[in-house]
Amino acid sequence: MKRMLPFIVALMLAGCTSLSGSSQPVTHYVLTDPGPAIHLPNSHPGVLLLREMDAPAFYQEPGLAYSREPGTRSHYEFAQWAELPGKRLTWLLRQRLETAGVFAVVAPMGSGVVGDYQLNTRLIDFYHDASVQPGSAFLLIEAELVRRSRGELMARQTFLAQVPVASYDAAGAASAMDSAATKVIDEITVWLAKVTG
Repeated sequence: MKRMLPFIVALMLAGCTSLSGSSQPVTHYVLTDPGPAIHLPNSHPGVLLLREMDAPAFYQEPGLAYSREPGTRSHYEFAQWAELPGKRLTWLLRQRLETAGVFAVVAPMGSGVVGDYQLNTRLIDFYHDASVQPGSAFLLIEAELVRRSRGELMARQTFLAQVPVASYDAAGAASAMDSAATKVIDEITVWLAKVTG
C-alpha cells in the first residue's frame, strides 16, 4: 500500500487540475464541398485510381490552421476538423469526379480495381490567413496524373484558391475553407477532363 500511495496522490492531483476552472468545448467542423457539382458531358472510358492525398506533418493534425505572420502556422485551440484535411479532401475529390463523369470509373487506391490512370495529390497549404482581419482561406494542392501502363507522368499542376473570410474567427475560417476546397476541386476536375480529352 505504501508503494501505491505516491501513485494515488498523483492521480488525485491530476484529477483536480483537469476539473479546476471552466474549459471551452472544442468545436468539430466537417469540411464540405458546397458545390454546385460540375457535370462534364463526355467521360473518358478509362479507370482512374485516386491515391490518398499526401500532407505535411503539420496538416496531419485535426486543428484548423491559421497564420498571423508570414512564414508561420498555428492551430486554433478550440476548433478542429472532424476528419484530417488530406483524407477528407481525397474523399470529396473522389465524390466530385464520380459525379462529373470525367472517367468511367473512379476508385481509391488499394480497392483491388485495376486502373488505367492514377491521380496523386499533395496538400501543400490549407489555412486561414489572418494577418489582416478578417482574412482569407488559402488552399494550395499539387496534382499529377500518371498513365499506369507506361509509368508515364502525363501532367502535373498546382491549384490555388484564396477565399475571403466573412468573420474573424474559426467558424468564418471553416466556411471559407469549404469554399476554397470547392474551387480547387472544380479546377482539378476540369483540368483532368482537358488532360485526358
